[in-house]
Amino acid sequence: MSQSNIPSESPIPALVNWSLFDDPSIVQQCRDALRNDGAMKIPNFATSDGLNLLKDEIQSCPYNESKQHYTAWQDQGDARYPSNHPRNYKMHSSAGFVGRKSLQQTQKHLGVSIYEDDRMIQFLSSVANKQLYRSEDANGSVYSYRITSHHDPPWHFDESPYTAILYLQNSEGGGEFDFVPWCRPSQSKDDIKGHEIVRQVLMEGNTDEVRHIAAEPGELIFFSGAHSFHRAAPVTGPTNRLGLVLTFGEEAGFANSRTVRDANEWDPKDASCLIKEDGER
Repeated sequence: MSQSNIPSESPIPALVNWSLFDDPSIVQQCRDALRNDGAMKIPNFATSDGLNLLKDEIQSCPYNESKQHYTAWQDQGDARYPSNHPRNYKMHSSAGFVGRKSLQQTQKHLGVSIYEDDRMIQFLSSVANKQLYRSEDANGSVYSYRITSHHDPPWHFDESPYTAILYLQNSEGGGEFDFVPWCRPSQSKDDIKGHEIVRQVLMEGNTDEVRHIAAEPGELIFFSGAHSFHRAAPVTGPTNRLGLVLTFGEEAGFANSRTVRDANEWDPKDASCLIKEDGER
């Protein structure tokens, strides 16, 4: 599709400031930030009306409470390595997710429309300096997370080479984007550099190389989740932290593996438990 799937005559206010993508200086700043710092950030990408509409849409959806015990590669490890090797180090994690299938069933499917707008992928491809492709993952291509003070979001590597996050709502405390930029040269689970950073951060508690981004609602962040070890930091306070996650591949037809899809349970339709907004199961 060429633009957003919301008709031009729609009374819905503009969700995001697409015009920011037309500024060559912003494109260059974002390209430099991704290359040198590991992540780019665009403040005020979502409009105030867009923030409210997107938050309302996401919070109207049933969501899945995903609880996992897995490695930083979102699997159960590799028997080729010793049990005490970083490749087999497991952690408990929890988070709330609204997957694409649920987002598509909303009245206006606003979150999905941002993902499918050609202006998004054209801009991010320019920033990454390579052609990117939307994921064909039925649920994990575009989804929302809902992080509460009871959750423990995991450190991990993504299978999707690139990820953009549109921040929608902050909690009273915490919730920074924590990452170690460009720490894994390849996307292989056997990459020694990936093993080393897992040992350093998770097993030894050494966070010297960890960077932090305190994103505000409306900001768009873009990074390589496959090459940068990352997490959403735990939050404090009664307010959920909300974000819209957009994932991209480097080849047409990209989708997450069955292992990662099963590990994340992005959508209640594919999950073992269903929680509605009122907490009823």
